[in-house]
Amino acid sequence: MNILIFAGGNIRDYSFCNSYVNQADCIICADKGMEHAKNMNLLPDLIVGDFDSASEEAIAFYKNKSVPFKTFPTEKDKTDTELALEYAIHKGAKQIWIVGGIGSRMDHTLGNIHLLYLSLKSKIPATLIDAHNQIHLIDDRITIVGNKNDYVSLIPFSLEVTGVSTKGLYYPLENAILRGGSSYGVSNAITDSKAFITIKSGLLLVIKSKEL
Repeated sequence: MNILIFAGGNIRDYSFCNSYVNQADCIICADKGMEHAKNMNLLPDLIVGDFDSASEEAIAFYKNKSVPFKTFPTEKDKTDTELALEYAIHKGAKQIWIVGGIGSRMDHTLGNIHLLYLSLKSKIPATLIDAHNQIHLIDDRITIVGNKNDYVSLIPFSLEVTGVSTKGLYYPLENAILRGGSSYGVSNAITDSKAFITIKSGLLLVIKSKEL
């Protein structure tokens, strides 16, 4: 089951969302994320959160559509996006996409990057996506599909990542070690349509990007 989560960060252009909407078997909105679903004329399967940021208009709209709401207290230990991700994992997702999770609030963006570990622990691939970035967290391997010259950056999430090997990147790595506190893995590039990254130990952020 492919699950798409709408978080509440800013989205200026929804065109990048279309392919994920088309592949999604289930759509979950985290609080203000329902505004994005409403803008795209989508009917979510579930809306979760404390509803301190969504508009009253959007809340009323989806309640009138009989979309299920799962309400949590405002004073809580988890963000609305984490609650949505936990539900997606519990529901048995095989693939999770999070849009609206990269925005002007750097604390929320970093928090959402850390949430990728929650999914990784459950052996479910999750990707944090906006119009210019796809952010993955791996502990073994990944295939990145893109276009020639798309940027691919390899950034340690743990203090050390060992056995880093790549194929299909302009600057190849073979059994390399990447360590925190260095920008060594930033701004590599795909040489064809796919890149292959494997690691032996540690946690690695793999970010495919394109310029604004």
